[in-house]
Amino acid sequence: MTEISELRRLNAVHWVRLPEGAEAPFAVYVNGAPRREGDEFVVDGDRIRFDPPLHARPRMGFGRSVMLALGIGVYGDLRGDTLDITFHRHGRMESRAEIKLVPTPPVDAPS
Repeated sequence: MTEISELRRLNAVHWVRLPEGAEAPFAVYVNGAPRREGDEFVVDGDRIRFDPPLHARPRMGFGRSVMLALGIGVYGDLRGDTLDITFHRHGRMESRAEIKLVPTPPVDAPS
């Protein structure tokens, strides 16, 4: 397994918790592109599940910080997905932009 594919596996985001009180209909955008409910995401209670998973931006350690400061390219493996959600709450449309993505296990994985 390459280092980049290992980073993607470790930073996989299988689900994101919805904002409190969020109600359907939901519009989900990943990297600015709309996703289709049922095909690319599923609302499951207070979560949105993604298949395939999204990817959180990996943490940048000391070594990568030094490499970036020296101008050595490590940019490609530091990208992560961005997530925006539009929903209804109390009869009004609301949205959340650039929701922080945190790596999560698959919903059916043992804790």
